[in-house]
Amino acid sequence: MLKQISLVFFVLFACYVGVNSRELKHITKELEVNVPACEAWELYRNLGLINIIVPKLTNVQSTQVLKGDGGVGTVAKTTFVPDEAGNSSYTEEFIVIDDQKRVKAAKALEGDCLAFGCSVLIVEFDIKEKS
Repeated sequence: MLKQISLVFFVLFACYVGVNSRELKHITKELEVNVPACEAWELYRNLGLINIIVPKLTNVQSTQVLKGDGGVGTVAKTTFVPDEAGNSSYTEEFIVIDDQKRVKAAKALEGDCLAFGCSVLIVEFDIKEKS
């Protein structure tokens, strides 16, 4: 029998709101999936998720690994179909992969909110077993 797990996505980013002040934003999105936590973690901990999701997204042209093998230090770039807002790509570096806690964090290097003046964007995935 498969156990449900809870995927908790944390998006942290700091944007400039004034010349010398910063405001920290924290957005959380939780999603339940009906698979064992160990299987979900295997997809999230490396590049497996890219192979499953990217072909199904109509706004993504391609994803390429610029450096690394899916571990800490890996740099991946996603190129989007151009839209009215001018979003064309997003590049991130994996900065934390913790197999014990099932936590992965990636820091944006370019694109997304960085293109609009944010100073930092960190996306964190926490995979938690539900009882």
